[in-house]
Parts: sequence; structure tokens; C-alpha cells
Amino acid sequence: MELLKKARDKKIFLNNEFEELLAKIQLADSSLKLDWDDGAGEEWARFFNQKDGIVCMMNTNIGVAFIRKCYEFNNIKHVIGMLEIVFTDDYNSDKWFIDLNDLKQNIPEIYWHASEGAVNTNCFSLDDLYFATV
Repeated sequence: MELLKKARDKKIFLNNEFEELLAKIQLADSSLKLDWDDGAGEEWARFFNQKDGIVCMMNTNIGVAFIRKCYEFNNIKHVIGMLEIVFTDDYNSDKWFIDLNDLKQNIPEIYWHASEGAVNTNCFSLDDLYFATV
């Protein structure tokens, strides 16, 4: 939660700011492909490349980016340096936890879509976070 609060304090995206940021990332590293369906209202955008798969996961509403350590971050560092950047080994390790009441009260920009009990909020992965809040 503290990480998400710091991200919210750093940046809340307004108007077309998020789309502009995505375009800048793709210009900075042409090997990245975007996985995001804006028309469906997805709240996370992910970038992947041929070599490493998904290497970046960013929230559309608050300034947080989860970057895989294997990715050459310097390619996009100058573009996303204003965000709360969290480096991770992978997106499927169950090492994250969240207080849903705290999330609802303090970070209303992120909506938890998962039904109660579908995700163990005491031990989940970033993939779980993606699917619970996409």
C-alpha cells in the first residue's frame, strides 16, 4: 500500500497524459510492444519484447511502473523517471499484499474488480494484481 500511495503522490494521469507517455516509451525503445486495450477500460498497460516477455507494467491512473530486472531499463529511464518505479524479478512470485479497505479509501483510482476470495490479499503476485484490477 505504501508503494501505491507514493505512486499516487508522484503522479495522477489526467486527460491524454498516459497515452502520450506510452507513445514516448515506444519511441525510446522500439523493441517494446504494447499490451493495453484502452477501449475496454483496462487500468494497466504492459510492454513486452521478444527476448524477455512482459518487462513493464504501468497503471493508467497513478504513476507506478513495475519493471523486470532483466530489462535494460536505461532505454526508457528518461521517459518514466517521474514515476514510482519498482524493480521485480518476475510478475508471478506471490510476495505482495494489500489492505483492500485502505486501497478503497486512499487510492480510489485503482479499483479491485476481483470477487472476495478470488485473490489472497495477503500473498499474491503482480499478475494477480493485474487481473484483479485490470
